[in-house]
Amino acid sequence: MNLLLNTESLTPPITGVGNYTLNVLRGLRELELLDSIECFSGSSFETVEQAIDRASGTGRAEHASASIGYRLRTLIRRLPLAYRARSMLHDLQLSKEITRRREHVYHEPNFILKAHQGPSVATIHDLSFIHYPEHHPAERVAWIGSELPKTLRRADMLITPSEIVRQELIAELRVPADKVRSIHLGAADCFTPMNREETASCLARHGLAHGRYVLFVASLEPRKGIDLLLDAWCALPAAMQQEFPLVLAGAPGWKNRDLLGRLKRLQETSPLRHLHYVPFDDLPTLYAGAAAFVYPSHYEGFGLPVLEAMRCGIATITTESTSMAEFTDGNALLVERGNRDALAHALYRLLDDEPYRRTLGRQGAEHARHFSWRQCARETYQVYQAAQERHRDAH
Repeated sequence: MNLLLNTESLTPPITGVGNYTLNVLRGLRELELLDSIECFSGSSFETVEQAIDRASGTGRAEHASASIGYRLRTLIRRLPLAYRARSMLHDLQLSKEITRRREHVYHEPNFILKAHQGPSVATIHDLSFIHYPEHHPAERVAWIGSELPKTLRRADMLITPSEIVRQELIAELRVPADKVRSIHLGAADCFTPMNREETASCLARHGLAHGRYVLFVASLEPRKGIDLLLDAWCALPAAMQQEFPLVLAGAPGWKNRDLLGRLKRLQETSPLRHLHYVPFDDLPTLYAGAAAFVYPSHYEGFGLPVLEAMRCGIATITTESTSMAEFTDGNALLVERGNRDALAHALYRLLDDEPYRRTLGRQGAEHARHFSWRQCARETYQVYQAAQERHRDAH
């Protein structure tokens, strides 16, 4: 079997879809089940090694340029017709070479399939553009809304990162149940518990103390529940806020002007820290050095930061009745969506009770070890096989 993988998302800084694409690509390469893997970068074809090398430009030296690049791409995507123009350009560039690859299985890891005569697989990460359109650029909502139905019809198989999203596709968009499979994501081996000595150097660069901060990691946008987190943390006793500052790390997201303004004001009057985009190499240490990890997102396709924090042995709070509740399976504290008081109570409980915090962290780490990118890649390969069979039967 030959694979054609869209690797447009591997331009630093790597965020959600790019992280998924990179780790599935690495897993498929390690498994050595495919005859060949070719990657399409949006403008040209590249080898697996070239794609991975391109994605690796996220170290400290590239931090500033990566952040600027992210902000520039975000600005461009807000322009009218930007998504459609970009898609048309990349489709045209791909069409020049796609004919001789018609027997390849084409995997689109970012929702919308390009034209391909052979077997096709698309990963649908979530339906947030349907459930929370106000939290996305209007152009993106319009583009996905018009293009996704075409993808759902043309794809031979679909992948979702959780059973919740799979059921949404079946119930809300009427996708046949046998056409879509849920495959949980994994966490890299670098996410592991660390002691005070192991975290010292990295935390010193960020001005943090081991076991003495509450951490949130994600793109900064309203859907992630950051305003709720700020409300809950501000409701804690002042002494507890001083002992456990709230630290937020993440690249800029959508619709966040008011949020960024609030963060700036809070930094002037409280021990809150906003680290902005953090290089990937620092993330495992930031997780491992935290007292607790809080991720009160209203809706996620999976919620990878929760799994990464659990792998690092950190007690975690997240949202009930979501994909995070699905995969944490009783090994994280769950709070009602949008309930500030419940979140503040859960935070107080963790920070006030160190033995309980450590016990929950150990349980989470043990549970999280069952999720790996290698397993994710293996199950993805099985979907490629199913796509080949369905395509053959249909043609």
